[in-house]
Amino acid sequence: MNPFHEANQHRWEAASTGWAAMHERRGTWRNCVQDPTLVFAAEEWDYVANSHGKKVAVLGSGDNLAAFAFAGMGAEVTSVDISHNQLAVGIERAAKLGLNISFIQADVIDLSDLGDRSFDLVYTGGHVAVWVSDLGIYYGEAARILRNNGLFIINEYHPFRRLWKQGSDRLELAYDYYQRGPFSFAYNDNVLEPQEGTLMSYEFHWTVSDMINAVLSAGCKIIHTDEFGTHVGDWEGAPLQGLPENLLIVGRRV
Repeated sequence: MNPFHEANQHRWEAASTGWAAMHERRGTWRNCVQDPTLVFAAEEWDYVANSHGKKVAVLGSGDNLAAFAFAGMGAEVTSVDISHNQLAVGIERAAKLGLNISFIQADVIDLSDLGDRSFDLVYTGGHVAVWVSDLGIYYGEAARILRNNGLFIINEYHPFRRLWKQGSDRLELAYDYYQRGPFSFAYNDNVLEPQEGTLMSYEFHWTVSDMINAVLSAGCKIIHTDEFGTHVGDWEGAPLQGLPENLLIVGRRV
């Protein structure tokens, strides 16, 4: 495995228990099956709503909220994540919810277990691209498993929000926008409130144009983009009001 991804995998294996406990407190995983708007934003709704009966792959599925929401809408869902422990939580929760979802452990830059042109829709986002060292391969694999005219939906944390120093009452740059990384950190197993530790973590700060060009190079026609959201979480640690929270890119396989 790619050494950056292997390190990130180890950290997510260690973090999965705490991450699952956080989602247990929130309870969204139980409710999103009946109310998918708890997971999907209004800006992407037109592209995900008509998923009944379609084959959907969720890449970097993590907490599996998107996978559960798609399944609740009647899609045939495949959940793909690099973390065995994250998938184990997903399997247990899917069983409690009575959902029939396929769970596959794989790196998003190697989806060789999934056949060419197998899916009607591929969904990814939240905080996935930041852990991936080669955006071109990642999006290329996503497009490869899409059928002709299938949709590739990316709803990512906006790159503009990754640039700033934490713990400041004003915006101060920590990174140049054009620095892609890798940025290395030694953290503990708490992803939301990381402290210094022994688990190596590597981040990659892709630009908006990196994402758009990777979608185009993968063989998709971009049919919609949007920047939206204003919420600033405590975990973000900087006064990010006024900066977009999410970047949405919708491509169609050609």
